[in-house]
Amino acid sequence: MCNCSNVHIYEVEFKLDGMIVVPTHKNCGETLNEKQSEKFRKDLVKSWGFDEK
Repeated sequence: MCNCSNVHIYEVEFKLDGMIVVPTHKNCGETLNEKQSEKFRKDLVKSWGFDEK
């Protein structure tokens, strides 16, 4: 799990883990933890201009 303090939307890439796509941090190469994943999802929805429901 990634322990980086700040993860910005542009620092995330997606990699395959078997048949599952997981978000990973570009700098350290580790998967995002739950808190980072939730923040990334909110930032992504906001940048696309959708209302979060």
